Amino acid sequence: MDMNDLHQVLLLRQGPIHELTLVMDDYWQGYNCFEFQQIILHLSRNHTVKKLTLFGPYESKNIWNKLPKSVFALHHLTDLSLSTFHIDLPSIFNGFGCLGSLCLMYVKISTQTLLHLLSNCPSLKTLNLKIDESGDKCTINELFKCLPLIERLTMSGVVSKWLVLDSVAQELPTSLIHLKSLCLNQSCLSGAYGSALLLALIKCSPNLEHAYLEMKCDLDFSAIKDEYSDVWLEHLNKLRICFFRNSLETEFVKFMFARSPKLKNVSIFVAVDRTQDQSKMLETLFRTPRASSAVKITIWTV
Repeated sequence: MDMNDLHQVLLLRQGPIHELTLVMDDYWQGYNCFEFQQIILHLSRNHTVKKLTLFGPYESKNIWNKLPKSVFALHHLTDLSLSTFHIDLPSIFNGFGCLGSLCLMYVKISTQTLLHLLSNCPSLKTLNLKIDESGDKCTINELFKCLPLIERLTMSGVVSKWLVLDSVAQELPTSLIHLKSLCLNQSCLSGAYGSALLLALIKCSPNLEHAYLEMKCDLDFSAIKDEYSDVWLEHLNKLRICFFRNSLETEFVKFMFARSPKLKNVSIFVAVDRTQDQSKMLETLFRTPRASSAVKITIWTV
């Protein structure tokens, strides 16, 4: 069904539309972009949509279609997922008072627009971010202040392109006290920036229950024992880590073992160069003191 046919079906529909997914492939983008905008406008005027998923066409790198601003008139949304769009807010935006879940993947959005959007989603509990282009930057504290109720946070891609760590990252004034699930993947954790970002998040998330972390090379956890000795992850019960063979990354795992008294399941995916290195690393991890006596460790090596 093309966009024109779908538009006609929606015009004839008299019943409610609570959930809708639209995918604009290259064909639709070329011939039916106007119809796509009309569909969103029709929904904003005639239906109380609760869940909306929109996939824009991916033409080439650094090219995004603009998201119809009528999306921001869908005030009853509880779940919103947007992919491959250039996002800009309308001049008058009253917020999404009911929005509990927001997913922005492969989008172009300025950090000021992002902060304005997030600060007007007072019920937001789940956030998934992968920003391809922003044009400006915000600090980690500015971001956290917009997420007072966040429970599930996922960040992907090169976060350092748009998110700046504050001068003293380990002393964050904003605590993510409701955060239960943290996922950092696809180059989030790389180099000194990545280790500082991870430790800042760990320190200000005392009620974290689940963590999934993809670690790249050159992370630095050499000062973790001294500077983060007061961290105590009392509720963490599931930890999943992917990393390359690195003694400092192993230090982070040992730190998490020692600071998580309720830890039950640990999955570690690690790439090692030699069998000797693999055996040494495994021996180190299995002998590491643990705050939890019930922890089960599973390790995969490649």
